[in-house]
Amino acid sequence: MYHKTIADPPLVDGRPLTVLSLCSGIGGDVAAFTMAGVPHKVLAFAERDPVAAAFLSQKFPLVENVGDIIKFNNWSKFNGKIDILTAGIPCQPFSIAGKQQGTDDQRELTSEIVRIIHEVRPRYVFIENVTRYKTVQNGRAFRELGDGLVAAGYTYGHRIIDAAEVVAQRRRRLFILGHCRDAFYGADEVFADAESLRRRSQTGKQTGIQAAGSPARSSAVHHPPILGTLMASASGLVKAGMRGHELDFLVVQEFEGMGLVVRRPTPKEALRGQGFPDDWLDDITYRGRALNDLLKYKLIGNSWPVPIAASILRSLYCAAHTEGIRAAA
Repeated sequence: MYHKTIADPPLVDGRPLTVLSLCSGIGGDVAAFTMAGVPHKVLAFAERDPVAAAFLSQKFPLVENVGDIIKFNNWSKFNGKIDILTAGIPCQPFSIAGKQQGTDDQRELTSEIVRIIHEVRPRYVFIENVTRYKTVQNGRAFRELGDGLVAAGYTYGHRIIDAAEVVAQRRRRLFILGHCRDAFYGADEVFADAESLRRRSQTGKQTGIQAAGSPARSSAVHHPPILGTLMASASGLVKAGMRGHELDFLVVQEFEGMGLVVRRPTPKEALRGQGFPDDWLDDITYRGRALNDLLKYKLIGNSWPVPIAASILRSLYCAAHTEGIRAAA
């Protein structure tokens, strides 16, 4: 089975981490907690995209979705109740697939995230974005986030990590980890431990992407072991033209009696490229109909590389558990 846990050895029993998930998408953070074997309880999602919101309501029906983080105005109800705030800040203002307007883009939410952190006061903050979040407009949004964390009494660190370390997809992403200043372990220690976990797993490089088609027994499957970066474009996984590195989205599959068939990865293969379980989008509907492939590609392309986040969250939980033992001593 492609999807396997990075949690090895098992964790020492501890209370679940309480989670506030912002810009939640299809719950890549929840999938990462589960993969990592980290006990967790999501107190609320915050997702305004109607398709992603429909997914969350069906996949996690007992968890509240407060919707648009700009319009919701009762964040104080979570004050003192959240161990970790997670956020996949919208990447469109920074992505090479867009105009890279940064903080001038109306979809940019860094200031809102900072405001919520100040109101909620989580113990940890875990944020993911594209690497250009750190460089567009000379890093204005990145500095705003960092300054906001420091002003709220947090220290923080960051790493740029390629998902190809553990899944079969080239996807360089920026991960930011903030923590209260009284924490025993800092972000650098957590990132270093997470890197050690990933080296031990090596999932993506060992298995690659297994084709989800059903070729005849005598046929062969020809496809790249590592996909390019999954994109959430309206045309599916890639922009029209498929320039340069996007060419490796092609799957060339040989079927008996049909010869070579050139195609894009299926949604299931795209899920595998992000490290999700194969069934993550199964039985999800939108406006009374099953999700079509274009909607699935958009949801998957906007999500987190799950095993990378899992390695960081597992390391963070181990550090937090040790911290709790020390504090009680």
